[in-house]
Amino acid sequence: SSGINAESAVMTGLPYVQEQKVIQYKVNLLVQISGALAGSGSYQPAIKVLDQIRTLQASISPQVTSAMIRLYYQVGNIHKGECLFASIRHLLGEQELEMSLGFKAIANGDYKDAYTRFARVLAINPGNTLANINAAVCLLYLGKLGDSIIQLEGAARSCLHPMLIFNLVCLYELKTVASTTKKCQILEAIASNTYWEAFPFDCLRL
Repeated sequence: SSGINAESAVMTGLPYVQEQKVIQYKVNLLVQISGALAGSGSYQPAIKVLDQIRTLQASISPQVTSAMIRLYYQVGNIHKGECLFASIRHLLGEQELEMSLGFKAIANGDYKDAYTRFARVLAINPGNTLANINAAVCLLYLGKLGDSIIQLEGAARSCLHPMLIFNLVCLYELKTVASTTKKCQILEAIASNTYWEAFPFDCLRL
């Protein structure tokens, strides 16, 4: 025989393929868990779950570490966030770098610099929902409620992400007593999309 034939080579690869599928399933599940934890304000448990993901799938480590950095900034552990940021800064693309610097600026209370960072991200990728939301938050803290609303209204024309809509309706409530009319307009826009049946309508705060 000249060595391993094609059939035995394929069979040898099957356990590895199966293992990869199991790992991917675990990663997908942990991503959902970390998102749910972070969304409910349980930042420290979310960080632990993200660290598990980083261990399981090294190929997405920079993105996962970026998410951990944001959460460390969120809980006020700027030192830990800085240490992690220094470890992956050379691996980040321009968008990821500016996003991380934006969150760092927010953690330090520098909303003007943070807005500049998120605006740079949006110049590259106008559809970045997270950058749009955080740019609007920065404008709000800078005392520019009207501009904050305009920011999210512009984003909502191309993306009806529940978190974006939730932030927008909260701003409407701050801005005007006619917020219910504004919410109904958003509801009409959602209803015109094919995926409306799965939309979490509680984000409209009706």
